[in-house]
Amino acid sequence: MHFRRSIHSVCAVAVCAAAIALAFGAVGAAPAHAAPPQSAPAPSAQAEQKPPAPPAEKTAAEAFKNIQVLKDVPASQFMSNMFFISASLGVGCDHCHVTAEHGPWPLDKDDKKEKKTAREMMKMMMAINTQNFDGRQEVTCATCHNGHADPAGFSPIRPLGEMRAEPEQAATQTFPPADQILDRYIEALGGAAALESVHTRVLRGSLTFESGHTYSLEVREKAPNLGVFIATSAEGHTSRDGFDGETAWNAAGARVFPSHGLEGARIARDLELFVDTDAKKHYARRFVVGKETVGGEDAWRLRLIGRGDVSEILDFSAASGLLLRRTVLTKTTLGRYAEQTDYSDYRLVDGVKLPFTVARMEVNARYTEKYSEIKQNLPVDESAFHMPAGPK
Repeated sequence: MHFRRSIHSVCAVAVCAAAIALAFGAVGAAPAHAAPPQSAPAPSAQAEQKPPAPPAEKTAAEAFKNIQVLKDVPASQFMSNMFFISASLGVGCDHCHVTAEHGPWPLDKDDKKEKKTAREMMKMMMAINTQNFDGRQEVTCATCHNGHADPAGFSPIRPLGEMRAEPEQAATQTFPPADQILDRYIEALGGAAALESVHTRVLRGSLTFESGHTYSLEVREKAPNLGVFIATSAEGHTSRDGFDGETAWNAAGARVFPSHGLEGARIARDLELFVDTDAKKHYARRFVVGKETVGGEDAWRLRLIGRGDVSEILDFSAASGLLLRRTVLTKTTLGRYAEQTDYSDYRLVDGVKLPFTVARMEVNARYTEKYSEIKQNLPVDESAFHMPAGPK
């Protein structure tokens, strides 16, 4: 479980993620080797032999109990759909699932009416897209619910002052090229040479949730993509998220889990030394969609689309060129799951501008990281990035 959820006691998501991690004990496991044959095959036969194909990943129906709609979704992607439902309706896992005071939740039970309704709504949504949009993902849970458990049955009325310019006025606006904005961003940070001179970073500060709960925070990073978050409560309880370049993981107390799907991708992404300075490498389609206001500043909004399931929306300050907001969209079977990060209070550190305030927002966690100290190119022990041994 991502530490910023686990330390915040978002028990519903923690229980579901634990179930995913336990299921992965079987998912992708290599079969036991067969005993060697009594006699070796002829050389020609050996040359024709091919290495055995890796075992196929289990489906959600194979890995979990009582899956009735998303049966064929790979087990590693199943939780992404649960997160999307939760975000679309603005509810926790306990909205549909039966809970328990002690021990694992009986997630497979159908006691709640909301769970049965959710299944019917998923079927309805899929039918709408199949019958009207050639199967494209045009209508999702978020289309009607928009963050509320009960979809609105009336037309919205914008508050005074929110009306945008007339379409003909907006059409006359000229936008700078997307690559020009991305190049300016690198220069605003300090330039490519300055970025390449940074090999390690240690950040210290605090992490505060919307509820007011605060934790001390230390982040250690090493190029190209190693890092660990360490959060400590006032009582001394520590939780860590790490990425060793291949495996993302979470450790809370004595419990250790590999992090898969959205969780693993988020951990790896949050530990990047610099945010989206290599956007051109990862996203073939890059274009400006307009100008927005972010944190009181005018900002150019870019859309980045690549071949994979992840796309991004980036908002860059029109004045400074610095990144103000990053929205990551991950495609799931049910819709695109959004995660938003805001960056502010940029300061110069060893010739590079870095945000000292980072606000992260998604369905189960809304919190702000405030850094009081950032140091670069210090010696960093790489062993801290590897998943520790411990009870799963």
